[in-house]
Amino acid sequence: MDLCPLCSAPLTGRTVREASPDDPLRARRKEVRELRQCVPCRHLVWRPERDTGPWSDGGPLLPEHDYLFATLQPLPEPWAVVKDPQTRADLEAQLRTEVAGGHPLYGKKVIAVARCERCDEVVYSVEEDPGWFAQVHLTWRSTPDRPPWPWTERLLLPLTTSLLDHGH
Repeated sequence: MDLCPLCSAPLTGRTVREASPDDPLRARRKEVRELRQCVPCRHLVWRPERDTGPWSDGGPLLPEHDYLFATLQPLPEPWAVVKDPQTRADLEAQLRTEVAGGHPLYGKKVIAVARCERCDEVVYSVEEDPGWFAQVHLTWRSTPDRPPWPWTERLLLPLTTSLLDHGH
């Protein structure tokens, strides 16, 4: 178990790329850091991905970092958080099946975050950029679609606000 170097409490978090793909100067660096949060002392800690060495203090967790670790706010109806690990894995596999070269999510590692209970739309988090959430209309094909399909829209944070305009 990974422990906070400041207070020895357990750490939670996810792996994120240090630079956004929208920032071409920094994106060339390709350095990936593993970020963790210490809940009791509210500090951010980091180390290079796949490193087993000590954690470095990243300073106090700022409000703009909260979306990295916070549980999702309640989503507007008919959206529901994907809680079941098998459902999440199935939705992630379906996206990989449908996207082809030229699609903005092609080759990206994604996590299914939420799905609409009335249609085939899913919200995915893109691991390389923790602020990148995409709303995707899955087609449920068994082969890759021709871009721009499956239809994809980048969402702004907070997700609850972005998903309010979802219509059927």
